[in-house]
Amino acid sequence: MRLLIILSAAVFMTAASLFSYAEDGQEMQSFRQSQAELMLQIGQLRQETQQLRGLMEELSFQLGQMSADQKTRYLDLDQRLGELVRVQKDAVAVQQAAASKIPAADLSDNTPSVVGGDPIPQISDKDVYNEAFQLIRERKFDESLILMADFIANYPDSDLVLDARFWRGQVFDVLGRNAEAIEAFKSLTMIAPDYRRILQVKVKLGKLLIKNQDVLNGRKILEEVITEAPESVEAGLASRELENAS
Repeated sequence: MRLLIILSAAVFMTAASLFSYAEDGQEMQSFRQSQAELMLQIGQLRQETQQLRGLMEELSFQLGQMSADQKTRYLDLDQRLGELVRVQKDAVAVQQAAASKIPAADLSDNTPSVVGGDPIPQISDKDVYNEAFQLIRERKFDESLILMADFIANYPDSDLVLDARFWRGQVFDVLGRNAEAIEAFKSLTMIAPDYRRILQVKVKLGKLLIKNQDVLNGRKILEEVITEAPESVEAGLASRELENAS
């Protein structure tokens, strides 16, 4: 009987030991599984962090580009507005100078000269040019193109002819008529290489050529601008266009 009790106790202890070992094994397996899941989550977090870092770098680059493009547009707009102000001042100065040369007797006589009963219109080249330019300011582009063309044909010796050609090119560009804009700007570079806006003309021409798949000639013209006037605003614009074309 005592032996039976001892054997029963031994069996019980052995079973308890085996049960405890089984529990320890399950806990170890559960721990290892949790550890593996944790490592997987850490790996995923690392991957997401790298993706976020890449996204931040990309956004930073895009913001930098947007800032540079905005600055370029500002410089271009500022230059155009400055040119508009200058043209207006020139027109006022010319009108004042013309008025000062009119004799007093002529000022009191508003009757136009007449030949064969028909009045002779007294319209100066500057008046016609300013009228055409006003149409551009009013965004009446098609009408301005017609009037500028008439001005060029009727006043070929005017000091404003090159300006008229320039603004025709600008209007063609605004309207998306690329071929006509290229022709207008290209003709200016050929007939008036010393034109005061020639650098701006070349930047416009180079940009349009690249846009229309003539990359080689477009880049060549933009590089000329940088070589001729490396410190100019136009050189900065040319460099930007070359970077965009790369």
